[in-house]
Amino acid sequence: MALISSLEKNQINEPAKEVYEKFERETGKVPEWVKVMAHCPEILKEFVDLFGVIMKKGKIDPLLKWKIAYVVSQTLKCPFCLDVSEKMLKKLGADDKIIEEIKSSNIEDEKEKEILDLVKDVTLDGHLDNPKLFEKLKEKFSEDEIVEIVSVMGLFNYINRFNNTLAILPE
Repeated sequence: MALISSLEKNQINEPAKEVYEKFERETGKVPEWVKVMAHCPEILKEFVDLFGVIMKKGKIDPLLKWKIAYVVSQTLKCPFCLDVSEKMLKKLGADDKIIEEIKSSNIEDEKEKEILDLVKDVTLDGHLDNPKLFEKLKEKFSEDEIVEIVSVMGLFNYINRFNNTLAILPE
């Protein structure tokens, strides 16, 4: 149970109601983090919108985006985000072997390994400690792609810290 109350649909107003209805339509339930974030309906709506924009299909493959999400969640030890990220990885075709490679940082694809090493480096303390990781990224990705990669990393740093701070656990 979260450290602050979860709001049910009958306790909220717009724009939170719109978010609840979207989750009900798309997944059949409203996640705990949504019910907690609903205390600030505008933040909830804007976060969900930002999530949608960042995680939709863009220049970076959705599977790689969820690998980034998983590494952030693993680094920050967020049970809820790890659970969701692993489910999404599997939904996108990742098997147990791929997930184990991510967990152990034993990634075969050099390009992905460099991205995930950068993600871990920045997530650990909030800044880039190893500039060589970023230089390698610039050699292999366009600036648009780098912004997308860093946006996924930032998004999941936010939601991991939100869930960890408020003790939101897997359902």
